[in-house]
Amino acid sequence: MEAAIIVLGLIMLAGAISVLFQKSLKNAIITFGIVSLISALMFTLMKAYDVAITEASIGALLTIALFFWALKRLEEDGYDDKK
Repeated sequence: MEAAIIVLGLIMLAGAISVLFQKSLKNAIITFGIVSLISALMFTLMKAYDVAITEASIGALLTIALFFWALKRLEEDGYDDKK
């Protein structure tokens, strides 16, 4: 169990670092969502179920939805993600 938490932590670290080097904002947002879902899984393994539910609902779902909404607004205003 402790080994699984360490492995998931390392995967989260790699995902968080990879967000910094993404060429596309959409890919960065998706990677951020995956890191957040792994975080919720880690909280579940640590038996912090209330924190896991909060992380999954707010960290993964609501935040990602807001990021995509903001990106859509930027694209409507002329932002080009392909630069």
